[in-house]
Amino acid sequence: MAKATRNDVARLAGVSTAVVSYVFNNGPRHVSEGTTQKVLVAAKKLHYKPNSIARALRTGNSNTFGAIINDLTNPFNAGVYEELEMLAAEHGYSTLFATSHASPKREQAVIEQLVNRNVEALFISPCENIELIPLNPETCKFIVFDIDRKINNITTISADYKQAVQIGMNHLFNHGHTNIAMIIGKSKNGITDSRIDGWNLAYAQRGIPAGHIEYSEFTRVGGYEAMLRILDSPNRPTAIFAGSDLIAMGALRALHERGINVPDDMAIISFDGTVDSQYTYPELTTLEQNPQEIARLAFEAATNDDGEPTLHLLKAKLVIRQSCGCNR
Repeated sequence: MAKATRNDVARLAGVSTAVVSYVFNNGPRHVSEGTTQKVLVAAKKLHYKPNSIARALRTGNSNTFGAIINDLTNPFNAGVYEELEMLAAEHGYSTLFATSHASPKREQAVIEQLVNRNVEALFISPCENIELIPLNPETCKFIVFDIDRKINNITTISADYKQAVQIGMNHLFNHGHTNIAMIIGKSKNGITDSRIDGWNLAYAQRGIPAGHIEYSEFTRVGGYEAMLRILDSPNRPTAIFAGSDLIAMGALRALHERGINVPDDMAIISFDGTVDSQYTYPELTTLEQNPQEIARLAFEAATNDDGEPTLHLLKAKLVIRQSCGCNR
């Protein structure tokens, strides 16, 4: 069956093709309610779908967003982008998704591809230093996640990493721990992770030397392997601050395999607060980010033409469960 055209709709509705165009493009000329209904009824009968690409070229508005995800397996990423896609859909926007697989080269390629698709805004948690990526904010708005500093002409949305780590560390200190190790992913974008700044500041405020930092990947495997290295070190800590829930899950497996009880022999606090943190054993005490709030701020930045790009630092919430030694 041939695809219906604008001419077909006009013929069935008894109007000109220009009127069909005015109805589906909301102008530039006004169409009466009665005529609009005739056009919509005809379009429905013919299963007519406007050419969104052609309309975008005519109006300059594609009603389409782009989103680049660096790790599809990360439940926190999935939570944020799911909230964002649902919010966009509620307001008539489509979202095109691409993945960089944490490759700076692929990241630049998919940015170019999505911008060429005339997306109105692009959401990205960059694996490359965002200031090394050629951006064009005049033709496409960029909303950047997980960068906790201001960047000219770009809206950035991030947890306040430094404050969050201090909250978590003070909770562990209050449990009596001082020999604490941090497991955190390696920086891939040339910027020092502010979680490390918060870590050092928390120790400095207590007037004691900072504990050991073990670098890994932000993955379950990374957390597992890093935990084994820590357990094999001569100065075994009594508590772990994990840079993400995924790292903490891997660390928990390593501890269970070695017969180490959590939290009695080793306490753990993690960062992110994904739904998975409720289903570990024991349940993870975590610094929880709010994907709904992140998505809301991102959508507002993408659709608000009046506001200036800015930095949004969001406070993480300490959710106390069992892995730290509370609620047993």
